[in-house]
Amino acid sequence: MQRLLKSLMAGVVVLAAVGCAKDDDDGRDDFPIPVVHAPEPEEGGPAYSGGPVTWHHDVAPIVQRRCQGCHAEGGMAPFAMKTYAQTSAHHAAMASAVTQLRMPPWMPAPGDRRFKDSRRLTRGEVAILSAWSSQGAPEGDPSTAPPPEPGPQGLGWVDTRMEPAEAYVPNGSQQDDYHCFLLEPGFTTARDLIGFEVLPGARHQVHHVLLFNVPEAAARQADAREPGPGWTCFGDSGVEDQAVLGAWAPGTPATRYPDTTGVRVEPGTVVVMQVHYNLNNGPRVADRTAVDLQFAREPVANPAALELVASDGFAIPSGGQGYRYTFQQVVSAGRLWGLLPHMHTLGKRIVLQRESGTLIDIPAWDFHWQQMYFYEQPVEFSSGRSRLQLSCVWDNPTPRTVRWGEGTGDEMCLVYLYVTR
Repeated sequence: MQRLLKSLMAGVVVLAAVGCAKDDDDGRDDFPIPVVHAPEPEEGGPAYSGGPVTWHHDVAPIVQRRCQGCHAEGGMAPFAMKTYAQTSAHHAAMASAVTQLRMPPWMPAPGDRRFKDSRRLTRGEVAILSAWSSQGAPEGDPSTAPPPEPGPQGLGWVDTRMEPAEAYVPNGSQQDDYHCFLLEPGFTTARDLIGFEVLPGARHQVHHVLLFNVPEAAARQADAREPGPGWTCFGDSGVEDQAVLGAWAPGTPATRYPDTTGVRVEPGTVVVMQVHYNLNNGPRVADRTAVDLQFAREPVANPAALELVASDGFAIPSGGQGYRYTFQQVVSAGRLWGLLPHMHTLGKRIVLQRESGTLIDIPAWDFHWQQMYFYEQPVEFSSGRSRLQLSCVWDNPTPRTVRWGEGTGDEMCLVYLYVTR
């Protein structure tokens, strides 16, 4: 990761970094982080009249729109919500989760800049789902059902599915194993990646996945250094001249880059998939994580790159509560389309700001719900150099000082920026 930090932060300057034991500033030229407010539903949505509510007429359209992207057979949620029987069996738990705004999971706090594809429920939707449960979850008459809602879109189409040539069993001598896989085939022409979906094999042991675009000859040399599929690659791909194509962490759905943008792959390169395996959550088993890739039919108007805002200078003391680490970077002029914040399991909050406001604030960090968030309208960086501030907050109940590290028990404080220049 240290080499990846250096390569992705080329041209980015760290202005300042400070760790403090409570959520305040230290008198430097920091941007005050926003006050945390209790989450509230979105305005609008279907109105609730106060009368009877049924599955077919009222609830199924909301579930189709808001829930079935995760609550499907084989999906990331623990049970499916495709049918009345499946959903009604969990109606009380669902009502509790939606009234507390724990479900559907949508982590960013509301702010001046709106994100696409928000899963935050509206007041009307919360009222309908709560009333349905309190009325005993009646099914109602199927003939009263409105036309079906569009299902989860996913990628729309897939140009190629890539996966390792054979399954890999993580190294059992360590709790965290970083392994890279050369995915065939290589590219003979330039193409623009506009979407991807990572399909983790053994979900309980796949901590995160990074996709790199690297020179084919160098990737083959790395692959030949170790027997069996792939090679050990702590931190990054282990190959020079790498570029990040995409990132996945638990909770990430299919990622579709904004219209007119994409990440270019050049002839003579290949995709390398780095999988971080963590063995704390179940048995060590063979894994064959795959990735679906979607490419533009024509060259995109706005070639994009994933750039990094990150610093490894924190030291979270044992027993620390609300320990905050803040640092600043400057970035060149361009357009910010989206971002992906990342911490590990001790994280409590992560906030990215610039002089004119907050870019993203996740006030209740949950390691199991991470994804890339894209703005409804991209953010313009000035023609000079824009100053960004990233603040990470942790609680550390462990008996040790926790620092930056590759293991799940270590921590990180970073945001990937999806930008065009």
